[in-house]
Amino acid sequence: MTDGSGHTALDSERGSRLPVSLRRVATSPATLATFLLLVVPFGLGWFETRLFSPLALPGYLVYTIGTAFGNAIAPRFEFWIYWVPFLVGTAGIAAVVGSGYEWWRER
Repeated sequence: MTDGSGHTALDSERGSRLPVSLRRVATSPATLATFLLLVVPFGLGWFETRLFSPLALPGYLVYTIGTAFGNAIAPRFEFWIYWVPFLVGTAGIAAVVGSGYEWWRER
């Protein structure tokens, strides 16, 4: 029997076993911190090379992997265009970390 929202009575009894909501994952401190840790140090180094630090390494690796795939698909694009896949990739990584954090917090 459903309650009108598509959830069964068993779903409401097992509240902690349901997937975490997308809004909660997107606004999770772990998601936001992971995204900022991947983007900000790399972005600072991109604009001013003397600001590169070891903290930029994870972001640099994500950017390098995205650039390698992008260059194989469309080799004529300039490197600044690969910022879009970089931001999408880092958002995906941050969402995975945030959902893991929210899942762990629910336990």
